[in-house]
Amino acid sequence: MAELASCSWEPIPEAQWQAIAADCGRVEFQDIERRIQNLKNELAETLEWDGDTQDDINRALRFFKSLLEFRPA
Repeated sequence: MAELASCSWEPIPEAQWQAIAADCGRVEFQDIERRIQNLKNELAETLEWDGDTQDDINRALRFFKSLLEFRPA
């Protein structure tokens, strides 16, 4: 059986984040900023006992914030 390529539910390896950011333009970075704000709002509304959801949101926030940090000057 052939091995599957990366599945959509697998996290994107950190080694690829900088390359992803390099391919983003102004519009994509604006979208990333909106997504970060939406995730922050969602995190604030997440119930305290729902640690799995909090972890998922924090992972997404870390990814998107890293893309902003890698934004080309």
